[in-house]
Amino acid sequence: MSGPEVQRAQRLSAVRRILVVRRKALGDTLVTLPALLAMVQAFPRARIDLVVDRPFADLFTNMVREVKVLAWPPAPGISWLRGIFAAHYDLVIDYMGSPRTARWTALSGAPLRVGYDVGLRSLAYNIRVARNRRGDLSLRQYAGEAFLDPLRALGIEVAPWRSSDLRPALAAATHADDQPSSGRTAGPFSATYAAWRAGWQGAGHPRVALMFSATWSAKGWVAQEACRLYAALVAAGATPLFVTGPGEEAWTARILAIAPGAQFAPQTTLLELADLLTNCDLFVGTDCGARHLATGLQVPTVTLFGPTDALSWNPEDPRHVSVRTGEPCSPCNLASCPLPDHPCMRQLSAD
Repeated sequence: MSGPEVQRAQRLSAVRRILVVRRKALGDTLVTLPALLAMVQAFPRARIDLVVDRPFADLFTNMVREVKVLAWPPAPGISWLRGIFAAHYDLVIDYMGSPRTARWTALSGAPLRVGYDVGLRSLAYNIRVARNRRGDLSLRQYAGEAFLDPLRALGIEVAPWRSSDLRPALAAATHADDQPSSGRTAGPFSATYAAWRAGWQGAGHPRVALMFSATWSAKGWVAQEACRLYAALVAAGATPLFVTGPGEEAWTARILAIAPGAQFAPQTTLLELADLLTNCDLFVGTDCGARHLATGLQVPTVTLFGPTDALSWNPEDPRHVSVRTGEPCSPCNLASCPLPDHPCMRQLSAD
């Protein structure tokens, strides 16, 4: 090894505190988990702190018990930057790469600071990783592989990406009395969800979770087609179930206006959603965080792709099928479609 490589190897052997910054989207964070678990193996004596957005903190606290989860934003009265500096991290890996997280990385004072080589933000890092490893914007690779690249840049040998199996962690997190009680909760579940779950477990197979969440309007599917798919599944002898998240009341109303008898799951926490998905035989939906959660729970998926890239976000696994229309403008990665007819999603039929 050269002199710099020897120095880096010596630094890695001395690493005892690691900060991993993986904010924002639920799906991105779930796809990063194999890289996080590879860090646990590479640094068995180190403490690893993982920064995620507060709505996801409880799920990841239960799913990845080998690390300590730090929720952003911090609780009132907590000095975030002071806490990062005082932790004396030896290694910081910034997967987010925003101006804010680059500032956290720079101010951490860590000897090893890893991040993407993008714009002025890259000055925060002393180990820079190409966001696209070949520097070719037309190259498409699965995002999980790209999330392993910061470890490779450190000189850590990692196997090709494969989905983490979250089922053992979920079983440990939900090991409690499944029956509703007279109190507010039944084990880790609300009494409302536990009561619904008891009835749903008696539903016939195959059970199909339908989730067409769209934080980007460009990902949204047509309610009429969603209802046609629901009816086709019922006719085929399946038990479909619409699953919705917070803020999707208008979508629910559109579905019920077309199919008044359609079945919906109750509103759930992320931990309850994970439990719901493990009781399903198939997930069908848009490119959303819940779909990545289903993948981690080893539930087969069918994903409707429009503005986002199936090659980048759908694992190469026969259990996970992607469908798209093949419009020449797709994928575009635009959050809203500039075309009036939104062809990539509106022309994607239930058939």
